[in-house]
Amino acid sequence: MQKIHFKRPHAFTLIELMIVIAIIAILATIAIPSYTSYTQKAALSEILSASAPYKSDVEICIYNSGDKTNCNGGSNGIQADKTSSNAKYLNSITTAAGVITVTGKGNIADYSYTLTPTYANNNVNWKATCTGKDSDTSIFPAGFCSN
Repeated sequence: MQKIHFKRPHAFTLIELMIVIAIIAILATIAIPSYTSYTQKAALSEILSASAPYKSDVEICIYNSGDKTNCNGGSNGIQADKTSSNAKYLNSITTAAGVITVTGKGNIADYSYTLTPTYANNNVNWKATCTGKDSDTSIFPAGFCSN
């Protein structure tokens, strides 16, 4: 009489499945905060680039008038202030006496920055003051914020 050998089906054991789930959980706890920070930094780049034309306009206004007090949004060659724009992350840009204030919306609603010009020796220098959620300004580029 010949013995019949049955092949055991190969499957994962319970401990192997638990190890895989644990590895996935560890990777998720690392990846989700990194992804959130990445998306905030990408959104911030939109509002950082939005202020560039305003900076140029304010600089020209200061050079023409010799003073920043008359450099307001919608006058003296400066673009009008924007609020609730169609941009995904830009909430508003305002210019008052040469000071440009930019605020975000969406996942960067708690972030904003102010660009303040100083005019000396025929040069315009800018100082950026940043605010963030719970005073966290780490999503801004290194060296951008002066506070």
